[in-house]
Amino acid sequence: MLDWVLRESWLAWGVGLLIGFPLLTILFGEMLYRIESGREGTRGSLGSSLYFVLPSLVVWLLLTNVLELPDSNVWVRVAATAFWISLIYLALSAFNLFWSGGLGEGWQSRIPSLVLNIARLFFVLLGVAFVMSSVWGIDLGKMLAALGVGSIVLGLALQDTLGGLFAGITLISARQFKVGDWLKTGDVTGQVVTVNWYSVTLKTLENDLLVIPNSVLARDTFRNYSQPTPVHMERVVIQFWEEHPPNLVRKALLEAARATPGVLEKPAPRVILRELADDAGAYEALLYFDDYGRVDEIRNAYLTRAWYAAKRYNIVFPYEDYQLYHFAGSQMNLGSDDLITPDKLADRLLELEVFELSREELERVTGGARVQRFGAGEQILRPGVEYDRFLVVLTGCGRKYVVDHDGREHNMGSAEPGDLIGVVSALRRGVNQISVYADSDVQVVELRLESVERVLRANPRFAQELEEAIETRLETIGSILQRSERGGRGDDKATPADLRRLLGNRG
Repeated sequence: MLDWVLRESWLAWGVGLLIGFPLLTILFGEMLYRIESGREGTRGSLGSSLYFVLPSLVVWLLLTNVLELPDSNVWVRVAATAFWISLIYLALSAFNLFWSGGLGEGWQSRIPSLVLNIARLFFVLLGVAFVMSSVWGIDLGKMLAALGVGSIVLGLALQDTLGGLFAGITLISARQFKVGDWLKTGDVTGQVVTVNWYSVTLKTLENDLLVIPNSVLARDTFRNYSQPTPVHMERVVIQFWEEHPPNLVRKALLEAARATPGVLEKPAPRVILRELADDAGAYEALLYFDDYGRVDEIRNAYLTRAWYAAKRYNIVFPYEDYQLYHFAGSQMNLGSDDLITPDKLADRLLELEVFELSREELERVTGGARVQRFGAGEQILRPGVEYDRFLVVLTGCGRKYVVDHDGREHNMGSAEPGDLIGVVSALRRGVNQISVYADSDVQVVELRLESVERVLRANPRFAQELEEAIETRLETIGSILQRSERGGRGDDKATPADLRRLLGNRG
């Protein structure tokens, strides 16, 4: 009996398929469950492709080995084609599972998706060619020859388009930039908005869109301001008169850099002396920031603060004291400077009624004083610093803040022309606790303590006036600090003695 079954191959195949198909289905189902355990979203594609492979294989074997139909039969070819297509689909599903199934940040994740798509397309074309050649008996040589001639004609007609396409493939595969990066190519700087196989679109600093074909970008060099990190160093060159000590100039320029919004503290800004020539010294400020889209804003803010810092340190720009003339000989209009000069300082203090002093006493108070100016946004007075002089606001306005023990700033009101700032720290020889910022262009006069103390000794009424100003300021600061410590209650009153105990020597 067994010998007869073995001699009848169709019967052996039939029995084998009848028993083997259910067993293989169970076996592959269990194996699939173990492979895909914990990998969501992959079981559907891999499982469906596996369940297509087994039935198509059974049908194919049934037609060829049980029914013993020839390979040239149409239904045999259809069954074979279905089997190979399902097998190709299974291979692609396994490929996708390997590359994207819970691999996290492995080396597979760094492979460009375009390369994977090309690999999948090549695999599919290879499978189609195999099916057409082995199953349907098509002569691929003649087909490739015909396609080759057509490809030559098509390539000549679309050479620019195909050049851009392959250039795009190269750029995308290399991952030299991504959407959001800032690029400079030629004379154009912009942020990458879109990247596709044919072109790259930039949004320029002028808020315009620029489309660059990949073939052009691939032939040119470009600079990526966002890689390897977003931190960019900008070089700003400023010239000053060469007689100024370089350390003084560096101090002024670094002060301006640290006060510029957007400039990072780490890496810290630097200033180097680049050149000495033609009665001028060229200094280069190295500014670090992490948003290249603000480059014009940061350069403008820094140059503005550098100008004010230079004026405060009496640093002269080259050729600033030269007289310029038109070609016809008439003097050019050089503009006007509203800086209050020392000879007008006493008049300005009398006009503001800051002190009840005579003009002669005001001239003694302002002996050795310096007029400083600050631009909008600059910090006039810093907390945590001991000042040996106090300031009087001459023009412009600012904002005053009290800084508590945690470094938080609490609004103290505005600083108007005629207001005294820093008087508590200067006269009580303590650490300043007030922060003052300029809201507009502000001019202040720095009064030297030696000059003020001489007038104080000779004028008891002036001493009483300053003492009252100090007591009032201490009460205001104490009230604000106590409200902040008690959750914002505004009915607390503080005396100067309470504030001294609260602040210690931080007057």
